[in-house]
Amino acid sequence: MDIGGIEKLWVVDKSTLPADLVLAVANGAVTITPGATNASAYVIDPVQNSFAVTNPTNAAPESNSLFYEQTITGILHENDAATTALVENINKGRTLWLVKSRNGVYRMFGTDVNGMQANGGDGFTSGQANGDPQGVNVSLISQSTYVAPVLEDFATFEDAFDIVEPVS
Repeated sequence: MDIGGIEKLWVVDKSTLPADLVLAVANGAVTITPGATNASAYVIDPVQNSFAVTNPTNAAPESNSLFYEQTITGILHENDAATTALVENINKGRTLWLVKSRNGVYRMFGTDVNGMQANGGDGFTSGQANGDPQGVNVSLISQSTYVAPVLEDFATFEDAFDIVEPVS
């Protein structure tokens, strides 16, 4: 199925990953081997078309280099203390993101050493007019030696992480 858009995202602080958890990337896919304990993965349910990901190729023939610039941008529409704390953690740390597209494909961003890092956004924006969005703009980037890999078995993610649902 060829449907664009993001259905759901999960964000993980890479500094909390158990030492024995294994993320193995090969042949365009990522496999997860859970550790003895689980890290937390925070769920983001984006409001209609409010998140996007890109993975453009960057090549420099003069230096014989090639990398992929993974980007995630979006807006969190919640206006509560839990969202504020989550955004502060996203912006100060190296994060790992699992992104589920509307076509059912899961891709993992930030699997390289540095993870996804803040490169803009804001702590909160109010908007001006009635139709303006209010919330938190998130802008993240990572340079990787490979395209964001596909996670083919979501159950392994659920086994390795404690899923933290948003507070309603």
